[in-house]
Amino acid sequence: MSQEPKERKPAETEVNYNVVNFKWLRRQNLPYVLIWILYYAWLIAFATWWTASPLTENVFSTQLREWMHSITLVSSAVFVLVIRKEWFVKTARIGAVLLVIGMSIFFAVPNATIQTFSAIISSVAMGCVNISILIPFVFLLNNTEKLYAVVGGNFLIQLLSLFLELNTQRSIECVLSAVILAVSLGIVAFFRKNDIAEYIHVPKPDLPHFHRRIYLSLLFNCAFAILCRGVGKGILNLAAENAGASVLIWYFIGGFAGCLLYVLIYIFTAKAYIWLGNMTFASVAISYMLYAFIHSIPALAVPFAVLLGLGSTMGMINMYYILGVIGKKYDSMRYVRLYILFIGVFGGGSGIAVGSLISAGGASELSIFASIFSVVVMLSFMFISPLMERADYVNVWGFDSQQFEIDNEQLHVFQKYGLSKREIEVCKLLLQGYTLRQISGILSIAYPTVNTYCTGIYRKTKINSRAELLQVFKDYTNK
Repeated sequence: MSQEPKERKPAETEVNYNVVNFKWLRRQNLPYVLIWILYYAWLIAFATWWTASPLTENVFSTQLREWMHSITLVSSAVFVLVIRKEWFVKTARIGAVLLVIGMSIFFAVPNATIQTFSAIISSVAMGCVNISILIPFVFLLNNTEKLYAVVGGNFLIQLLSLFLELNTQRSIECVLSAVILAVSLGIVAFFRKNDIAEYIHVPKPDLPHFHRRIYLSLLFNCAFAILCRGVGKGILNLAAENAGASVLIWYFIGGFAGCLLYVLIYIFTAKAYIWLGNMTFASVAISYMLYAFIHSIPALAVPFAVLLGLGSTMGMINMYYILGVIGKKYDSMRYVRLYILFIGVFGGGSGIAVGSLISAGGASELSIFASIFSVVVMLSFMFISPLMERADYVNVWGFDSQQFEIDNEQLHVFQKYGLSKREIEVCKLLLQGYTLRQISGILSIAYPTVNTYCTGIYRKTKINSRAELLQVFKDYTNK
């Protein structure tokens, strides 16, 4: 076997970044992409506490939004336990009809009691629709479609939220809300039950082993929901009440930047998920530090808002994108259910409660304490990022997050040469340009062991160099 190149560089410039290429968007899946963008944006911008303005009353009051958000989280957790994959078309249509009826009653009947009741019914229906569109998002869309769905949805959220903050006519907001909701739910008519049926009945013998370390992603995103979306929203409300609407405007500008930066990270970096996780917590941690000095240096309100908006938006995009990648990688409805239960109920519910407490308290001491506490926790996540990296990339889904599609169906390319599971892992890293010593560090195995696996790969494929290896697996690398 020939020796590895002595001056081989890390593979940052050689990894396949096809996930950002528009050509992988498929026409037959556009309904599932568009409904995610439009409905998800409507839900977050108009009906959740996360985007409720502390300065102006929008379509729904801040208090009503808090209740609707909480009920929707619980409803989603219930429906994710009972809805099966093959039911998603029927449940999406039932939920859409109930949501339209509930919202129609809310706007048509100016009675507080009836409006509250219709808002509750609508929130339950939102949970049904949430899970019904989540199923095709996870199990049908490829990674490119997932990425642009969540980035597009979050970009529209910033646009709508900015409009709601600047607009002073409630009637226009009500019309805009009704139009976006009607258009998004109308897309349900284009759902096809055969799409998921075809996916369910396709044999999947090559699914990788589901390791317990994957559940670290639940812990990571639960912390984000509480600290960024919960504590962060509460502190943002206090900052807006003290400094005015400009803080919210800069927050949304930071959100736009977060959408752009998310795509750029996937274009220009390897291991984008790790970069994005660290950048999310780092930007939010720095924004909290800045907030602690806003009372003495008011000019810090602008960078505080921008960084908080940037980190919160990147975190929300990452939360749903990685859910889609892992769920499809392991074809695991169980993981999706645990994700919604853990992140939605515990993370989201706790975040709303803590954030509302901070907003209602209004005491600078409370917000400063929350800032310091959150910074400590977030920095601790940055210290354990190497553990996250090992868990994510050894379990291979981290690599898949940068490809336009999950590569389970390509395992036959390696298995036809009789490569073992560990040899396949080493072979993939060799094809991405890593040296043997780098592979030793990534897989946490000794260098001589890696060399042994490499020798086995060369022997089984009957080659003598890395150049020949690239030629043998050119179909894999080209994909």
